[in-house]
Amino acid sequence: MPRPPRRNVIAWLLLVAAGAAPPARAAAAADAAPPATRSTFIHNFDDAVARHPAGATLARLFPAPAPALPPEFAPTGLTKQDYLKLVAGNVDFWKRHQNPAGAIIDPYEKDPADPGQGLEKQYSTPAFALSCATLIKEAGRDDLLDAAVRAFSFALSALQNKTTANAHPDFYIPMLVHAHRALKTRVPADVAAKWEGQFKALVPQQVYKDTRGGGNWNLVNVAGEALRRKDDLVAPEQLAAQQKYLDAMLAAQQKHFSRYGMYLDPNVPLAYDAFPRLWLEDMLADGAYPDGAERGAVEQFVMLGGLSSLLLVSPSGEWPSGGRSAHHQWNEAQSAVIGEANAARWKRLGRDDLAGAFKRMARMSVESIFRWQRPSGELWIVKNYAEPAGRFGFEGYSFNSQYNLLAAAMLCIAHARADESIPERPMPSEHATYVYDISDPFTKVVAASGGYYVLVDIAADGHYNGSGLQRVHRRGVALSPLSDSAAPDRWFAGAKGDPKIGLAPGIQWKDGDAWIGLADFQREKAAPKTSATAPPPAPARPQRVVKRAEVIIDPSSDLGAVFMIRYDLEGPGARDVAERYEITADGVQCTQRFADDAGPVETARFAFPLLVNDGARDTRVSLDPPGRLNVGGSGGELTLQILPPPELKFTLDGPRIPTHNGHVQAAVGTLDDPVTGIGWIVTLRPAPIAK
Repeated sequence: MPRPPRRNVIAWLLLVAAGAAPPARAAAAADAAPPATRSTFIHNFDDAVARHPAGATLARLFPAPAPALPPEFAPTGLTKQDYLKLVAGNVDFWKRHQNPAGAIIDPYEKDPADPGQGLEKQYSTPAFALSCATLIKEAGRDDLLDAAVRAFSFALSALQNKTTANAHPDFYIPMLVHAHRALKTRVPADVAAKWEGQFKALVPQQVYKDTRGGGNWNLVNVAGEALRRKDDLVAPEQLAAQQKYLDAMLAAQQKHFSRYGMYLDPNVPLAYDAFPRLWLEDMLADGAYPDGAERGAVEQFVMLGGLSSLLLVSPSGEWPSGGRSAHHQWNEAQSAVIGEANAARWKRLGRDDLAGAFKRMARMSVESIFRWQRPSGELWIVKNYAEPAGRFGFEGYSFNSQYNLLAAAMLCIAHARADESIPERPMPSEHATYVYDISDPFTKVVAASGGYYVLVDIAADGHYNGSGLQRVHRRGVALSPLSDSAAPDRWFAGAKGDPKIGLAPGIQWKDGDAWIGLADFQREKAAPKTSATAPPPAPARPQRVVKRAEVIIDPSSDLGAVFMIRYDLEGPGARDVAERYEITADGVQCTQRFADDAGPVETARFAFPLLVNDGARDTRVSLDPPGRLNVGGSGGELTLQILPPPELKFTLDGPRIPTHNGHVQAAVGTLDDPVTGIGWIVTLRPAPIAK
């Protein structure tokens, strides 16, 4: 049964509402660390702890000697050969869509000039070549040799001739070098010689789109170029210039390296933190940049980032959401690469406990992907069960071919980096208690205790999410019905006619006739660019923005993971809000209220986003008895209980709203006393997965 709120909850809320920080604020700063010295190598765990902003937390979670395994801990049972089952499912589906020239054609994307024909999309073909090559080498799939050779030859020629699909050359090179290693001895000598000549004809500045260190594309081509260099595929007369290119790009990229070891892509989406890191991990694991001038900086970056990843992955094996490309299966595939590379690294450094936790991260990530394998072998590329042709939850650049095969290619790299001698140990989110605050600049807070895990976005990018609580996951629950929020200014695809409405759990109030809440307020958007000759833009409605959100961690709590957030909101209808989260083995408890300086509130309600459809079927929803709601979906069942007082009577209100996981609808109940606020607790239990 949920416990009633502690007495000090209301006292804390009054304190935070008044704008004061409790004494625990100073203690929470103990995790702060000075900026890393870029040229310093990390030689052991103590070095890493000294440089990581969450060093104190990491030292507490990974003491030496390592504690005994929790009695309820059970390994996944997966091996790296299981990675190839997902790869094979993809290959066996997409080989039916390879044209005679070798390109992979996406049947869902039609050529405007010939609607009866599909299109090659982005880097599907080199990813297919790597996937086939890996299966040939590691699974004895000699039946794939012809398909692999045709795809490889087509993609390498496209890279050399600057005819890559959708102008995505930067992504080709690491996948082609990996594929070449498996294929070069399996083709006639004249074919192998031609391939070598094509590789040696490449000049980075003439081939790739990003040759200035501007973003994540550049690090993909840099990592691939390092692999090409290691394999003696750079022309002798180009060796000096190519090394200079590698060093210059890695030096330029350090402006994107954060103190967390996380990558600062524009608007800080978490998918594109891990994306460049996986390629750098692969480069270092390969020994492909042994004497480079920036090796120390890169190694430090990926080691700190690996430790951040370990704190961010949920106990369901999912990478945290937020921003562009969230909820795509390749998010977990790149976690598998990062997990395997770090497992091997920490084993070499003599920390088997860390190695085992990273091994678990890799295996749990792959277990998550298995939940989304379609009966036809390929994946639902976004975490919902809608038919692929409908593009539900897709970005404008999401395509079934390239994002299925990208995930497969990443799993091939994870397979290559896996050390099977490392046994699994628990990830922090499965059994430990901690709060990891990356809100500056990533706007996220992660917390876990007793097997429960939460992700909060304190100032969401409104194109993808609403601010507030994003997800509640639990150890042993495969798919939580609360894994995403609804975006007020949505850019990803919904069904035809779907509205754009922000919705996350929390208090709502009236702005005129409209109900609004924290989810309607987002990070401030840049003003539109105008030229000197352009007319001034038409007056726009003021933005609803989170001007400031203060995160206060209570490190002294003996209950579980406890933290508080005060939101200062600005824009139409703005009222400041305060929240307190308490995560324990009993569930996730939250107390919310208006800040004292928010002004009088006549009418307020509590709203909770119920996942009413997963893309293929409606879920099981119950709103009785009063003060309680339940939603049961594929993989998990969620119960929300209002803490007394008050006792709300829930009703479903408003339209169905798209999220990445399907449609949600607001379950709402009126607050009799808006000033007092509301407390509630969420619990999860497993449910069968239906596909």
